[in-house]
Amino acid sequence: MPRSWSLPGFVELGELGAGAQGEVVLARHQSGGLPVAIKYLAPALLTDAAARATFRGEAELLKRVVDPHVARLLHYQESPWGAAIVLEAVRGRSLRRVLDTRAEPLTPEAALTTLKGSLLGLAAAHAAGVVHRDYKPANVLVQDDGLSKLIDFGVAVLAGQGGVGGTPTYMAPEQWAGAAASPATDLYAATCVFVECVSGARPFEAPTLEGLRAAHSGAPIPLERVPEPLRPLVRRGMAKNPADRFWSAHAFLGELETAAIGAYGPDWERRGALALAALAAAVATAAPLAMLGGALVGPGSAVTDLAAKAGGSVAKGVLGKLGGTKGVTAASIGGVGAAVVVGWLLWPTGPQVGGQSQGEIHASFTRPGVLLRQPNMPASETPSMDLKLSVAPARVKPGTDVRLVIEFRARTPNFVEYAPGGRRRCLGEHSPSTDHSNSPYSFDLGASGRDLGMKGGTIFAFYPAPPAKFKELPSGRKAVVLPSTSKTTGVAEPWIQAECAYRSRWTETRTLVLPGAELLEPGKYLVSPSVPPRFWRTTRNGVEFPPEEAGAVARGALPVIEVLRG
Repeated sequence: MPRSWSLPGFVELGELGAGAQGEVVLARHQSGGLPVAIKYLAPALLTDAAARATFRGEAELLKRVVDPHVARLLHYQESPWGAAIVLEAVRGRSLRRVLDTRAEPLTPEAALTTLKGSLLGLAAAHAAGVVHRDYKPANVLVQDDGLSKLIDFGVAVLAGQGGVGGTPTYMAPEQWAGAAASPATDLYAATCVFVECVSGARPFEAPTLEGLRAAHSGAPIPLERVPEPLRPLVRRGMAKNPADRFWSAHAFLGELETAAIGAYGPDWERRGALALAALAAAVATAAPLAMLGGALVGPGSAVTDLAAKAGGSVAKGVLGKLGGTKGVTAASIGGVGAAVVVGWLLWPTGPQVGGQSQGEIHASFTRPGVLLRQPNMPASETPSMDLKLSVAPARVKPGTDVRLVIEFRARTPNFVEYAPGGRRRCLGEHSPSTDHSNSPYSFDLGASGRDLGMKGGTIFAFYPAPPAKFKELPSGRKAVVLPSTSKTTGVAEPWIQAECAYRSRWTETRTLVLPGAELLEPGKYLVSPSVPPRFWRTTRNGVEFPPEEAGAVARGALPVIEVLRG
């Protein structure tokens, strides 16, 4: 049955995929902006209450997860005439395609970089109480810069819920048993994919589902395929008992970074991202395939064939899931007539010219021991801040609402001692304070509105001349500074015992109405959340000292906005 309903306000640009349970199209909002991926529930399933509930359930879970490492939900709409999920369209290639086009494994650095990005995405999902349950190469998109995004929450559930679902090749032992899902379930799958990346082969192979079940449940972990320094990660990540795995994605990440620095040096992630970017570039032109993942698997796929041979099916992706192990009840036309229009609008509104501009700032110290009063502290243990910046619209006229989204991440070591040679002794978050383990310190990037004598604390800083060099941050304060309103969400500052540090994260959204030419003349500007976007102040035991003494370094590039004439 052909689809006769389309989501109002969107212009379809082309089909990305189709199957018995629905289709995915590339589209753009009439007001402009970036393309999006829209999932439409198949018309034949609109009369099915269970199918609608499953489709709506995926959107409900996606709404909980907001993170740069996860393809983002933008909009959900359900009515008697159709149901649609609008998602960020990520320009990238699936990790599955990257692996399939190579005749050899990824380098350890590239495999570790992929795993790190995925762990960050899983950590965001787990923080929202969501377990993905279908982590696999097809559900990881590698972008042009080598960074990755996690996609397809079609069989995701809330932590503690059970049921069989996932892809057999990567399913944890408890998944096979239909036991309650937990973050450890996803970490098992992520470790399986890591083994495949670094060795070129899946951890376990079998011609039947029962064979795969037996292997994942009882076969020895193939540690011999993994470089020796990384075997402890795999041994713990693929432990048969969930209680023996890492307790969280953040804990896994801490051990990963420690092992990676020890084996491949402090520069391992940069080299890994460069290698992934080169591999991605070798694959056919990237396409915006956000959230497709394995949802549209055809009869020729290995998983589908395996399920058919075994006489059963395994839930796969939102579209495949509708006919999977959870089952679908018989059509119920009576339920549709009473349907209520449901909608969550997360799409930006207001007058826009269009587009989006992005940037990032990474701040750290080359001599962190000066900051922490720890003379033996290695540079690789540095406190750090990462800001991912996004401005929309990127081409804007006076009177338009402008939004600056700041995704903040920071690592702050504390309660730690370093012996000669840099060996770390972690005393723990609740250990008694001593001059050696807990010397209070702080560091700031640029001045805020209050520092500049403004009533509000948050600002937009517009630097009128983009730098001549790529990724060069402005160093002065010659900027047009305007006050803004601000909202912060997703605040989390967990203590990571494996790193002996706090891992802070939140998302801040600043908005303002762009003024006229009397304050901001037409032209191109760098947009900064502070003035300047560099280290401005460091303190130690409450006393300020020059950031240069600790080797303060801020690198990156600011988003560029073009102010048009009214």
